[in-house]
Amino acid sequence: MLHAIADLCLIRGDDSGAELVLSTAEIAEQFVRLYWPQATPYPAGDNERILSQNTGRQALVVRELAERHNRYEGSLVELERSRSDWGELRRKVEQTVRKMPLWKLQTVGSERLEFLYENVDTGAFVRLQPGVAYCFRVFYPMVTDVIEGAWSHFVQRLNPQLLGQIVDLRSFLFGSQRTSLAIHRPLLRAVQRGRCFYCESDIKSGGDVDHFIPWRRYSLDLGHNFVLAHRACNGSKSDLLAAEPHLERWIQRNQTARDELEQGFDKRRILHDWSATHRIARWAYGQVHRAGGQVWVRANELRPLSDDWRRILSTLDNEAA
Repeated sequence: MLHAIADLCLIRGDDSGAELVLSTAEIAEQFVRLYWPQATPYPAGDNERILSQNTGRQALVVRELAERHNRYEGSLVELERSRSDWGELRRKVEQTVRKMPLWKLQTVGSERLEFLYENVDTGAFVRLQPGVAYCFRVFYPMVTDVIEGAWSHFVQRLNPQLLGQIVDLRSFLFGSQRTSLAIHRPLLRAVQRGRCFYCESDIKSGGDVDHFIPWRRYSLDLGHNFVLAHRACNGSKSDLLAAEPHLERWIQRNQTARDELEQGFDKRRILHDWSATHRIARWAYGQVHRAGGQVWVRANELRPLSDDWRRILSTLDNEAA
């Protein structure tokens, strides 16, 4: 629940410090996306099964997702395309969200607190108090790191015989930047005409699929966030944000090749949401700018992020208007 709220603060919130209203339907959708990898049977030899994630019977959300995981062969894209099945799942998850976790999140021991939103115990939305969305946006990496670590330890305690001393459980539960990205390479090569996204010279063979907004800042595996780059460029960029010329070229690529990209994503069953990707980029660059941080230009060259990132990202706002 807390992770879902933090995610929605990035996608729907801003840095004004204002209240933010979130619907239980939005929270339910984010719940599904967070739980989707966890509805996959954990591979542990002949004892493969879905991990227990509740002290009693398996969590309802996991059971519902596991059934659809089998039905759609692990493709969340295909599930979302089925309007009736996706709508039914979202309604069931929303009912679960409204019944318990939403109104128990702020209970510490026997005391009910209201430091995030008012505990009204009913309704189709919550109103985050002033400053809450802002704080989630500022401290997002720290908050999600704590949440994912705590949840991984909890799940490991519930599954001692299956997991033993496995230390990479977190990557299984929440995804990993080490997941193979090879499926993206042919499409990106075609869109980029065989050139490295960053240095714009030809890629002779292979090439690295890079998260333009680095995974370490936000685990953004939506299609538009991927670019094809030389291994050397990808390695030197590492976990840094790319400088303004790269940002502008990324926006232009995703706009001019939007149809080609989205048709390719759909064909390969890759999740994509250009609007959400753009909002996350705005958040990431805003955080670096506020901290007076540097961005990557090329090789070992870094420089402070200028105000130009606002103009570049505002081009999409102007188009929407």
